[in-house]
Amino acid sequence: MTKSLSFASLLLLVLFATTSFAADATGAWKGSSKEGPWAFRLKSEAGTVTGNTYSAEGKELPIKNGKLEGDNITFSFDSEWQGQPITLVAKGTMKADTMTLHVQLDSGYWETDVNLSRSAK
Repeated sequence: MTKSLSFASLLLLVLFATTSFAADATGAWKGSSKEGPWAFRLKSEAGTVTGNTYSAEGKELPIKNGKLEGDNITFSFDSEWQGQPITLVAKGTMKADTMTLHVQLDSGYWETDVNLSRSAK
């Protein structure tokens, strides 16, 4: 009985520690790629990422399908290119206040890498 109780306590401690130290994408992120500046305002809660990015003209573009699993982040957003609707997909990793994203068209035709830093809260 004591061994099973100790094992259950250890399991709960590990689960608590894992959720306590999960990455948090919440905040304002700014950075650049070879194409120019990028900015995101994100919120993460229980593995879901929401928020906005911004077009070159400053238009808010809502984040869709956002997920945060450990240090891995994925999301998509809709935009326009030469008057045509496009969907961009972002996949990357987070380490403290830095994020590296690979952003590409959902068709795979265009892609870029973006290095971001979280702004002071």
